[in-house]
Amino acid sequence: MIYQFLITLKESDPLVWRRIAVPADYTLYKLHMAIQGAFGWENSHLFQFSQTGFMDKICYGYPGDDIDPEVTTIDARKTKVSRIFKKEGQTYCYIYDFGDGWDHQIIFEKTLAGDLNAPYCIDGKGACPPEDVGGLSGYYQMVKILNKKSHPGKAQYIQWLGLVDGEKWNAELCSIRETNKRLLLLAK
Repeated sequence: MIYQFLITLKESDPLVWRRIAVPADYTLYKLHMAIQGAFGWENSHLFQFSQTGFMDKICYGYPGDDIDPEVTTIDARKTKVSRIFKKEGQTYCYIYDFGDGWDHQIIFEKTLAGDLNAPYCIDGKGACPPEDVGGLSGYYQMVKILNKKSHPGKAQYIQWLGLVDGEKWNAELCSIRETNKRLLLLAK
């Protein structure tokens, strides 16, 4: 069996989203890794799954990584996706990088017949902000500077992003092919 999810980066405008399919026997940790691959994140920061966000008293992540001693963190490596997602349309929250605060909404869309060896991206829209850009406000500032003809910080962003001469950052780009190449590496 396969689980299909719609994952959106909350408050992004234009909306950044991915529709992914994962094996039904995945743990929340493996779903975390699939989201990392689907969005192009680098898995360099802490993460958590919870019903509504940071205010929840129970979350799933790495035990011992608690920021708030009043929050119980259950091991995401030992929690099956099927334990959390039971009915179509159910929503959940996934937060990555507690400093930048990349807050995602996960919608469990449906189960599908068949088997998968690796997660798969079905569709998506919008470029994922780069790691450590400073949250959505930092990302929008970066895009604004990159779109200017000249700005003192533009060259630094171009170098940081690894853009070659004349290449532009496309905030609307989402290559499903490149995304699936990243996700295929998770099966190895």
